[in-house]
Amino acid sequence: MRTLSPKRNSTPLTLTGIWSIIKGWLDPVVAAKVHFTKNRQDLEKFIHPNQIMKELEGDEDWEYKYVEVGENENPKMADKETRDTLMAERQQLAKEIQDITIEWIRASFKKETDAASAAEEKRKELIEQLRSQYWVIDPYVRARSLYDRLNIVQGGGKIDFYPGAEKK
Repeated sequence: MRTLSPKRNSTPLTLTGIWSIIKGWLDPVVAAKVHFTKNRQDLEKFIHPNQIMKELEGDEDWEYKYVEVGENENPKMADKETRDTLMAERQQLAKEIQDITIEWIRASFKKETDAASAAEEKRKELIEQLRSQYWVIDPYVRARSLYDRLNIVQGGGKIDFYPGAEKK
């Protein structure tokens, strides 16, 4: 859900006019996901008060600070040989997933329950291997970003928008 909130208590007429035109072009389900808010109370319908920044009258005492790129931050991106090896492994896993998916579908159509179950289980295992293999190849194909430097992207698919914050 996307919530747009101006800093002050009025939505510019221009934005409202443009939205009324654009909204008609969108699928009603998509258009229903955009909400304009005018004050903190409106915003609290979509965002918890402790996650609304102070400048929007919220409780979140957070200030954006850019963390500079560290020297030699992405050394693995230069290792093209390892990257290519990992990409080949990834492509092989994808092919295996494709093959087992075809096997699973064929067994399902033929009402071969045991074969379909075995193929489905193998498919799930391969998908998990592909997911976890991404985090092995990640440093070779994706430059570190601000989110990595702030420890928001923690690897292994874990994202924590409030790293270091106490969990309730």
